[in-house]
Amino acid sequence: MKWQLKGWMSGGYCATREDGEIVFIYRRPNWGTGMCGLRGFYELRSRGLLIGKITAEDSWKPRVKAEWLADGNRALNEVDLLEITAAINLLN
Repeated sequence: MKWQLKGWMSGGYCATREDGEIVFIYRRPNWGTGMCGLRGFYELRSRGLLIGKITAEDSWKPRVKAEWLADGNRALNEVDLLEITAAINLLN
């Protein structure tokens, strides 16, 4: 895995890649966002811009969903989002 997840800090995580790229991961409350019923809701930000969202359904068989929201002109892509999602344990 290229991404290393740094510990919990000021409401989120910091993921760093070998080449120095940094992604900040913020936990957001599920109330007030129209996302009730979700166990975990994380926003991924790179250089101040929203690049992705990770959610987990709150059901007897939880499913994690990762959405890529950034444009194509970034040093990051969907594979990076999947690697970061794998590093975060949303189901506990």
